[in-house]
Amino acid sequence: MSERQRRLIGIVLLVVGIGVASSQALLTSCSAVAAASATTLVR
Repeated sequence: MSERQRRLIGIVLLVVGIGVASSQALLTSCSAVAAASATTLVR
């Protein structure tokens, strides 16, 4: 593998990792808001 291919693969993996982490954070925050509003509605 050439140095250019390794660098490209590294950048792609980094971008994918950031995307996965941000989507998980978004899902967590959305589910926390939904749970909070659901408990408020029950009361």
